[in-house]
Parts: sequence; C-alpha cells; structure tokens
Amino acid sequence: MSAETTAGGRPFIHKHSAHCESGVTSALFRDKGLEISEAMIFGIGSGIFFGHLPFVKMAGTTISTFRSQPGAVFRKSAKRLGGKFFTARFRNPQKGMDELRRVLQTGQIVGLTTNIYWLSYYPNRFRFQFNGHNLIALREIEGGFRVSDPILEYPVDCSADDLERARFAHGPLEPHGFMYYPLTIMLKPDLRAACIKGMKDTCNMMLRIPLPIFGIRGMRFLARKIIKSPDKIGFNNACRELASVVRMQEEIGTGGAGFRFMYAAFLQEAAELFGSDELARLSEEMTAVGDLWREFAVVSARIIKQRGHTEETFAKAGGLMLICAGREEELYKKLRSVVGKLKA
Repeated sequence: MSAETTAGGRPFIHKHSAHCESGVTSALFRDKGLEISEAMIFGIGSGIFFGHLPFVKMAGTTISTFRSQPGAVFRKSAKRLGGKFFTARFRNPQKGMDELRRVLQTGQIVGLTTNIYWLSYYPNRFRFQFNGHNLIALREIEGGFRVSDPILEYPVDCSADDLERARFAHGPLEPHGFMYYPLTIMLKPDLRAACIKGMKDTCNMMLRIPLPIFGIRGMRFLARKIIKSPDKIGFNNACRELASVVRMQEEIGTGGAGFRFMYAAFLQEAAELFGSDELARLSEEMTAVGDLWREFAVVSARIIKQRGHTEETFAKAGGLMLICAGREEELYKKLRSVVGKLKA
C-alpha cells in the first residue's frame, strides 16, 4: 500500500490487487467511505464467467474469456450495494479526455478501461494488445495524469498522449474511452442481499445460457476443440491456439485459475457472513478447481514447448478442461441450491 492524494486533496490509499476491475471498483468504493474486499466485489459483481469466442480474433488467434464483460463487475456491484454510478463512452477522443479532466477537477477519481499496450510505464515485455485493462485516474499533472494501476505496487505518472491512445485503442472489445465512477454508495449496504444476487447471477450465467460457447457449455465446446485441433489445423497452429487460451487464463486479467481462487475467497467471506458450512465447503471445492485449471496450464505449456511428447498430449489437455467443466457444473448446481435456502 502507498498513500496518494486526489485532485481535491483527499488521501487515497493505493493497494495492489489480484484483478484490475475488481481492484479498481474496491478502491472507488473505498474512496467513498465503504471498506469492502476485492474478493467480495468480485463475487457480488458476478465476475467469474467463461466464454470462447471463435468469431473474435486477437493477434490472429481466437479469444477465450474467463471473466464477465468489461465494466460488468463495477456496474453490477454498485447496483447491488445500493449505489448510484456514472458510466460513459465517447466517439470523439478529445471529448473523452476533456470530460476526464473536468471530472478530475471536481475531486472525483475516475475508473478507466484501457489497452495495456499503450501504457508506457510498463516495461516493453509486459505490454501486449488487450483492451480490457482497468486503472484509476487520480488527478491531472503537468503533461499527463497520476494514475493508480491496481497491478502495480505504487501510483505512477502517465502522459496524456499515452492515456488517450490507451483509452481509444482499436481492435477487439474497443474501450471507446470508457470511464466510470460511483456518485453515491451506501456506507452500510445489505451485504447478504448483494451476495445472494451475485451468486444467483453467476449460477445462471454459468449454467443457463443456451449458446454453446458460454458458461459450462463453452468449456466443453473448447475442450473438444482442443482435443481435435492437431488433426484439424495442424500441430503448429494448434499450439498457437492453445497458447492463446493459456495466455488468457494465466496472464491477461488474472484469468481461469486465478479467478477460481478469487471466487473461493468470496465464498469463504460469504460463508462467514451467513454462518454457512455449505458455502465454506464450496469455497474449498472452488480452490481445488483452481488447482485443476493450473494443471491444465502446465500440461498445455509443455505441449507448446514440445516437451514430454509421450505423455503430454492435446487429448490430455482437453480432457483436463472437461474435468474442470464437470467439477464446476456440479459446484454451481450445489451453489444454486444453497443460495435458495439463504435469507437476506
């Protein structure tokens, strides 16, 4: 943690986070006086999800996402915690930057969605094309802005040109200068009701979306695709596609295993809030599922690096993902049942 100040002179405590949007949202609420953990925000905001998007390409490979759409965690958690909030997108970059400056001058800190490639305060080896990275603009400085980036240890300075490029980058899931912040937030929200809504929503997203590329169905769709990929598109192209899955899981926005651990932490907090042994057991099960996702990543990495030819195969990697899908399906079914018995 490190201390900083906003344009209005208020103190701001920067905290390193596991995931950018849940970390930003937690910090925005903390700035309004509500202390709430990142894990609780992630769960209330229904951050955990899965989708495989074969029609969307990034760097020539298809996209798999282990989280809900950018902006959803903030929007859902703010609404469920009884807050009022502001969001905006812009067609014109100049108008977007002018509005950011105007809001910062009022003393309000602002959440922004950006493309991490254009944030030059990152070393080159950590910069890649990804339009879903969130950070907080704290105040304007000469030639740029002071920002709190939740995956860094300290606030940093970002030039105005870099921030504009990052906010208005092109490509998949273009941010269009998306900015957001809470207007008001209840200091004593109904956490029990918010948790119940978040858990119900998560179960519905993972179990009930009829399209075959989302939720548990999406996991199985991708798993079967991985198993067949060497025969369909050749070993090298199959490795590229598998590498994209692992990158989305382990590097971009925390991803698959990390999100499972975060959701397990949320379930543990919820278990304490409700005094529920069932939620505590589901937290342990979600941690075990996260370990399985990590095993999938390790096996996949060995395949990509062409190590262990005799035992690490696309069939094994896809099989592990099928196991993850089965374990998660049972977990969300149990969670849905448990939530039905909880009282706000």
